[in-house]
Amino acid sequence: MPVVSYEELASRSLDYLIVGGGTSGLALAARLSENEDITIAVLEAGEHHAPAPEIDIPGYIGRALGNPKYDWSFTCVPQPNANNRTVRQPRGKGLGGTSLINFTGMFRPSKAEVDALESVLEIEGWNWDTMLHYMKKSETLQPTKLSHADAIKFAADPDPKNHGTNGPIKKSFGPTFYELHAALYDSVQTFGVPRNPDTGSGKNDGSVMSFLSIDATTAKRSHAANAYLEPNLGRKNLLVLTGAHVTKVILKQDGPLQKAIGVEFVKDGTTNRLENVRRDVVLAAGSFQTPQLLELSGIGNPDILVQHGIDVKIDLPGVGENLQDHIGMTTMAELDIDEPTLDDLTNPEFARAQEELYKQGKGFLATIPAQAFVFLSADALGSPEDVAQWRAHADTHCTNTLAKVLPSLRSGLEKQYAVHRQLFDDKEQPQAELLMFTGYQRMLTAPPAKPGARYLSLVCALSRPLSRGTVHIASANPLAPPRIDPNYFGNEADLDLYVHVLQYTLKVLETEPLKRFVKEQIMPRPETLAKGREGLVEYIRENCRQVYHPVGTAAMMLREDGGVVDSKLTVYGTRNLRVVDLSVLPMEFVCHTQSVAYAIGEQAADILKSELLGSHN
Repeated sequence: MPVVSYEELASRSLDYLIVGGGTSGLALAARLSENEDITIAVLEAGEHHAPAPEIDIPGYIGRALGNPKYDWSFTCVPQPNANNRTVRQPRGKGLGGTSLINFTGMFRPSKAEVDALESVLEIEGWNWDTMLHYMKKSETLQPTKLSHADAIKFAADPDPKNHGTNGPIKKSFGPTFYELHAALYDSVQTFGVPRNPDTGSGKNDGSVMSFLSIDATTAKRSHAANAYLEPNLGRKNLLVLTGAHVTKVILKQDGPLQKAIGVEFVKDGTTNRLENVRRDVVLAAGSFQTPQLLELSGIGNPDILVQHGIDVKIDLPGVGENLQDHIGMTTMAELDIDEPTLDDLTNPEFARAQEELYKQGKGFLATIPAQAFVFLSADALGSPEDVAQWRAHADTHCTNTLAKVLPSLRSGLEKQYAVHRQLFDDKEQPQAELLMFTGYQRMLTAPPAKPGARYLSLVCALSRPLSRGTVHIASANPLAPPRIDPNYFGNEADLDLYVHVLQYTLKVLETEPLKRFVKEQIMPRPETLAKGREGLVEYIRENCRQVYHPVGTAAMMLREDGGVVDSKLTVYGTRNLRVVDLSVLPMEFVCHTQSVAYAIGEQAADILKSELLGSHN
């Protein structure tokens, strides 16, 4: 794969042009390039990053966030239901995309929510069996060295048949487990929440130990660039151009449809064109930049396009609608514990000792401080009356989005809400998540960390929000960031459900055996708690944020339901423009989405290979 020049790309005949060298895009490129008879090009706006501690070392997760070298560092518009705050929306920049800077979690969705894509949303070929196949194809499970008793204790006892054995991405549990993890599991078990030793089977509720995209043999992050791309550097049919910011897809009328023949892009301040694509142009720019590129190319809601002086090529109002993300928020306590936490790295002597241990693939830096999770169903969070109220709000009339007035968008959202209602009724389907972060997590509203103190940040997240947001162009300037509006709590049931999630989290901190490690509750502050529900609502509004899992803005649904792509990932109204990233996922899954992003790239590769084979027969 030489990293090539524009001149070389322009001189070659390209079968597939992939815009975006991120998680899904590189999985797709690597798999397509297995066929030596076709030529694949990848255009990436970022660079091919050299090895760097902030990327490679698991214990340094979070250090690349906000660094413009690795992160687009987007922000959303002010959120009226979150005290008019703007909230950071990080996205990975460079070959590898967000797999470079995420928190390495490798989770699985539930069978029921994936099967609903086909059974309710009518997306043929997208169901649990196919997604499980492609998640397994993308990964290699590295065995744990825990005893059987400890595997049960730490909810880390996977059935090998549910996991991949020879995929590019390495996943492991990491080398270190803490008593604090077991204490969390034991505390929620007193409320009837059991351990779940393996979420790979399609059942993802309960207490779980997260798989991590960490190669246990090297103790380094396993990501799309070093797992899918770099082992294939010698393939002459895989061409990569970095520093190439694509600004539009070039479309040409071809009968009743539009045909993508190439792209325009900016590199080093110069605008260039490629018009040598024989088969497909593929957008893999992610849930924020894929809809932006579609609109810049004249595909989207005519009202938005005309407003910015863009000629309408395809009337497709679902573009940029349907944005969903998990909503997160942190509670924090000071600990009285002998085990080290992330806070200990502020001690130079401890940090030096950990650096030496890391050279052996051991110690604090060889894993991440966020391994223990709890996934909670609605009945664990509220009374039957509460659940009935939340369920009743799964209705288009309860959400302030364009779907209220635009019939095509409304029918699609009504189908999504039918899925929501089914999952509210199922006591094995999570609606919320607790994440144990062993250390002080910086918050603008929190007091500074005390020197020498150890902290627990118990993050609580709303995992299946009913609200829907948007991503649209902010101007016709293709280099300007998109206008991101998550529309937090646009459906009022989300806020009420989140209050219950926060109440549950605080109850866990006050429950043995976790309680014995808690020295002092730090956040929310005592004066906030003294205000009761009103104080919790204000705490949520002031501290809620994204959880880095945006989906849905180029949704794979029927066109009459507001869909943007069909089940073959082809943009409606085009002959050969595809989308292959998490923007096609029409509904947020209750899992961290990295494994799904890889599966989308893998399934897309087989779709295109099948079509290529058919064209030769």
